[in-house]
Amino acid sequence: MARLTRKLWVGIGSLAIAGAALPAAAGAQASLHGQPPPTAANTPAEGGEAYLTDGGPSDTRIRFYRDIELMRGHLLIGQELIEGDLWDEALPHFLHPTEELYGRMERYIVLHNISPFRRELQALAQTVKARRMGAYLEARAVVDRQLDSALAVAKQFMHPLRGFAARSAAEVLKVALSEYATSLEDGRFVRPVEYQDSRGFVWCAERLIEKSAGELAKADPAALATINAAFLKLKAAWPAPMPPAAPVLQTGEVSALVTAIELNALRY
Repeated sequence: MARLTRKLWVGIGSLAIAGAALPAAAGAQASLHGQPPPTAANTPAEGGEAYLTDGGPSDTRIRFYRDIELMRGHLLIGQELIEGDLWDEALPHFLHPTEELYGRMERYIVLHNISPFRRELQALAQTVKARRMGAYLEARAVVDRQLDSALAVAKQFMHPLRGFAARSAAEVLKVALSEYATSLEDGRFVRPVEYQDSRGFVWCAERLIEKSAGELAKADPAALATINAAFLKLKAAWPAPMPPAAPVLQTGEVSALVTAIELNALRY
């Protein structure tokens, strides 16, 4: 049974995440027999969310890890905006985890008996809409615990964990790059929500590396040093939660730094 469960994590691919409307058995059979997955029902929200339809990482454990961290990124930038008393600007970032990500993860949540948390995400968004700080802090703590719990189940199938953490961080950064590029037009920021998304994703990717730094340093200290140096340069592109008048780094510069991190993450 353990071997079968691991195959489900590795083999179902984007079908498992995107095809929540299909019966579980039919979805598993299609992927395990190498049949092409059906087109995802989800469509990208307005902006740079190409990751909703691009198929994503082929290893679905990394995809699940990535999507949990994307949720954290949305919540991180949302909290930064709340701390600046920008509740209206924060609200989209508390809606996106449910609108863009949860449905694509739900099959894994069901298959692995992970406690569902759609309602908790929705309740958190409602506290932001109502601008109720006390209720927000309580609801946020609940969601944080459930994200930790969901990821803990997935981590049982990730060995060695440091490699999955590094590669998942790289996948988060690739989404951040897409969002950053979409936020710009004619050399200026025209879509602040996408700029903010990308900031939240970069900060979460860095935290993911920091949490695994001990193991990463043991395995390949040179790769970790390169990753950390690239993050230091990369974060300069987001000087504040609200976009600057002009970009500090051009998209090509951000892309080069993301690529440097990804190439070194693959060494794990």
